[in-house]
Amino acid sequence: MSSASLPTTAKKNVETIASVEQELRNRRTRVEAIGDWVAGFFGSLRFLAAHGLLITVWIVLNTWLLQGARAFDPYPFPLLGVVIGVEFIFLTTFVLMNQRLQLKRQEQWSHLTLQVCLLTEQEVTKNLQMLQQICHRLGLETLGPDRESSELARRTPVTALAAEIEKAREVGEKLMEKKLKTGKDQVSTAHGEQK
Repeated sequence: MSSASLPTTAKKNVETIASVEQELRNRRTRVEAIGDWVAGFFGSLRFLAAHGLLITVWIVLNTWLLQGARAFDPYPFPLLGVVIGVEFIFLTTFVLMNQRLQLKRQEQWSHLTLQVCLLTEQEVTKNLQMLQQICHRLGLETLGPDRESSELARRTPVTALAAEIEKAREVGEKLMEKKLKTGKDQVSTAHGEQK
């Protein structure tokens, strides 16, 4: 589907998301931006090729080409091991910084999504309430009150809903623990019988 066939509303949504993403990118500190670049470079094929070339040249210089001269890092290449170890420390640090930045960005998007969902729920609830009032005014209530529509026209208690989800999650975890324990007991029993 080409962008020319997208509805105007969808195009505006894409532009809004891009704008928010650009704003989040602009809020990065200099260190975060450098960390992004380094993590991006270390995760590329260019880095892999450069690294492979560097190690190959290092080994060749210290084995074949310098047979008449003294190698600066003779086999088993301890200096190369130190260089790669230090490089690994820095690489790990940059990757962790990048992950922290991505987590922060994901949290910001999650908060934005939650806010939009709450606003949407409020708007839909208000629309249902207005529709019920219109039906009442037009005398279209003869079909009898619809319990589901009445419930949906009330505001959703978000904190109570979150608490209910947490309870259900805890029950699910307890069931999984019980199932795992039962499975372990069965395995232990079967293993004991085999002896």
